[in-house]
Amino acid sequence: MPEEVPVNRTDIVILTAVSVLGGVVLASLLMTPELTPRFVNAAMISAVLLAFFLFIPVMGVRMFVDDRRVKDEEDSSH
Repeated sequence: MPEEVPVNRTDIVILTAVSVLGGVVLASLLMTPELTPRFVNAAMISAVLLAFFLFIPVMGVRMFVDDRRVKDEEDSSH
């Protein structure tokens, strides 16, 4: 049985920030950046796609960092 991975608030904040900024960058690459409904829609769609595809990598990085932190704490306590 795989262990359960809790989602922390910082994970969601990081994922949201990366997705929104990446969505704006991706929309800027696809069309001219201007404050129009089409551009805002493209940025939102890009942000949602990034959030969907980046959730697992963000959680994986966090698990790696947590495992490393626990290992370092165990090493320093011995």
